[in-house]
Amino acid sequence: MSPDDKKISQEASPTRITSRLGQTVTLEGNLTSHEDLEIQGTFNGQIDLALHDLTIGKTARVKSEEVKAKNLFLYGQLEGKVRAERVVISDSGRFTGDIIACKISVQNGARFKGTIKISKDYQP
Repeated sequence: MSPDDKKISQEASPTRITSRLGQTVTLEGNLTSHEDLEIQGTFNGQIDLALHDLTIGKTARVKSEEVKAKNLFLYGQLEGKVRAERVVISDSGRFTGDIIACKISVQNGARFKGTIKISKDYQP
């Protein structure tokens, strides 16, 4: 899904709320949310958005022992273990670690180092 496709799908459902960690924000700890999240800054710790979307922007640097998200859109850097229904690594995305997901898309130009396990069903 391209950024334009994602924008269109978000516009189609105006009730979705997205929180944002800005480019100058650095945060450490455990993050749990009941809404979509976009990270543009630096984050170290666990992320639990099991029923929501996580977007890691081009300027973001995320290091996490475990990321749970319904959909993960990676445009920046992520190191860690991911469990999601769908993972999209864009051409600017950089991933190191392990992914367990039902669907995965790695676009031309992306960098990936790790393992992928395709799961038949996503269990948050």
